[in-house]
Amino acid sequence: MPSKEEIVGLIPAAGEGTRLYPFSRAVPKEMYPILGKAVIEHAVENLREAGIEKIFIIVGHQKGSIMDYIGDGSFFGVKVSYLYQMKRKGLGHAVLQAKEWIDTTFTVLLGDSFIEPKNEAKNLIKIHEKERPLATILLFKVKDPTTYGIAKIKDMKDHYGTITDLIEKPTLKQAISYKVNGDYYAICGMYVFEPEIFGYIEKTKPDKKGEIQLTDAIMNAIKNGEKVMGVVLRGAYMDIGKWQTVLNVEKYMLKMNRLGNIIREREKVMK
Repeated sequence: MPSKEEIVGLIPAAGEGTRLYPFSRAVPKEMYPILGKAVIEHAVENLREAGIEKIFIIVGHQKGSIMDYIGDGSFFGVKVSYLYQMKRKGLGHAVLQAKEWIDTTFTVLLGDSFIEPKNEAKNLIKIHEKERPLATILLFKVKDPTTYGIAKIKDMKDHYGTITDLIEKPTLKQAISYKVNGDYYAICGMYVFEPEIFGYIEKTKPDKKGEIQLTDAIMNAIKNGEKVMGVVLRGAYMDIGKWQTVLNVEKYMLKMNRLGNIIREREKVMK
């Protein structure tokens, strides 16, 4: 098990990806190529840029190609181990699979989340280490709060503050009280946790679909008096689990002139 000083990474990648059918019936959504790199490779790079060397990836049914692609992680400069989620029972349940393997601070980055620049994880960890909460969550501004998990924040300063409430996919009427300075802030798939979060996940009841939601576990922790911080993303976030955002990611990368860098990286490997 990792030492207390070592921060490890956790990438949940066991989701079914129904919103990307029929593509995801044959290929995991985490394997969708963004300018020559699978989405999950971008996730690994995010964690590596934060100085994280040991990463656990949660896989499940029909996710073997992820293991083939990432392997033991040495090609990408990290050490990767795999944990298996037997049944898809929600993000909270997926994270709980790592309980017996993680006893230190850890960073969770969803395998289908695209976040740029790749120093956002480093910034998130820096604030977490400064504030020492149970959890620190990366947030981004949205115009429509009805399709995201929305955070209520107080004492916002220097792009971060304390989260006092969370709500999943609220109605516009419900969301009004969650506005901060006229903006809505949504969860965007990157978190830093202390291992005590596992206890809250274990006590979280399944929702109507029989799934254990990570947001519910965090909310239970807040109600119990735990400190949870929210950090506003300064770059770009896109959910690869939706067709309408997949092409936007590639457009963004081309706009940022990242294609040339990726081509040069691949050419070095071929030599």
